[in-house]
Amino acid sequence: MLSLALCALLPAATAFVPPRTAFHRTPPLRSTTAAYERERTPVFNFDAAPEATAALWERIDDVVMGGVSSSKIVVSDAGAEWRGIVRTDGGGFCGTRTAALDAPLDLSTADGVYVDAILTSDADVARRAWKLTLRTAASRSEIVYSAEWAPRGPDGVGGPTFVPFSDFKLVRGPRIVEGAPPLNATQCENVYGFGLTLSRFGAASVNMSEVKNFRDGPFAVKLNAVGVYGAEKVDVPTIGKNVVESKPNSAGRPSMKNNGLILGLALTVLRPIASLVFSEEGRRRRQARKTLVARGKAQSDWAARAYGQRVVKRMRGLGAGAARLEGLREFAKDAAAYALSFPLRLAFRAIFGTVRLIRRLRGKKALPAL
Repeated sequence: MLSLALCALLPAATAFVPPRTAFHRTPPLRSTTAAYERERTPVFNFDAAPEATAALWERIDDVVMGGVSSSKIVVSDAGAEWRGIVRTDGGGFCGTRTAALDAPLDLSTADGVYVDAILTSDADVARRAWKLTLRTAASRSEIVYSAEWAPRGPDGVGGPTFVPFSDFKLVRGPRIVEGAPPLNATQCENVYGFGLTLSRFGAASVNMSEVKNFRDGPFAVKLNAVGVYGAEKVDVPTIGKNVVESKPNSAGRPSMKNNGLILGLALTVLRPIASLVFSEEGRRRRQARKTLVARGKAQSDWAARAYGQRVVKRMRGLGAGAARLEGLREFAKDAAAYALSFPLRLAFRAIFGTVRLIRRLRGKKALPAL
């Protein structure tokens, strides 16, 4: 009788348990017999051409939302590996995506996307959220189609993850776009890009949720291939021939000749200077050093640089000499950026000081300090 009473009360008791904002992840279905029997077409074959394929991808880490995580695809004798460090301060994700393609890919005859990859840094696949994105519009906005995937563990057991097009949902960042239908093959007549993300935020939903017991810190994923599968092979342009990064002077964009010789020469000189002064990599390093000092892991900017080199040495497997050389290279770039931006900062201070003086003479409220 007691057991019957408990069974009757259990549903009522659990009805009052509030939902959790963090959740346990169950990795997506890795493969099925039906999927294995389908034809696979590698769109990005890292095994066959690691350097050329890696050159088509770019990082898209949480610096876009104020975070300090970082990652990149590194090519070595072992192949292509996506490496990085995920930090939950201000963000909590690392991503890599294809550069904008000059021409979209027609994948409409395929059934879905497959990813062949191995998590080599550790065995905690399920303590992270893994997302696969497809871009069906020429814009580079954060609105894409997203689905879950998962790499194999470090033992390499298993096969690729097969994700049917119907699993992809339209998202804006980590949140799902309500009312939007799932992806279908017809929409894949024009695919402008692929993306892979490791995140502390779970599958796309209306209310953003986090992975319970998320594992942050270093990670490394061996990339073998990203492609499509279906009843037959898909006709995909050869990497390095028709699939190229979208560059300022690529087909369909104004070239230096069209802009005039003088403007072309000016851009040739100013572009590398601007890329150095306004370097996203440099900004991310500065933010990381400030975070280390604020957390008490380093007493000064120099100590933070030394700490960073120890991390670089461990992540890239560099020797002490190579790590120091890398540190000197980064310091030289930071020093050059500071020197080149110094006149610009002086000009801003002069303009700002003049405006403050005029406002003070007119009796207006003073502007805050620059």
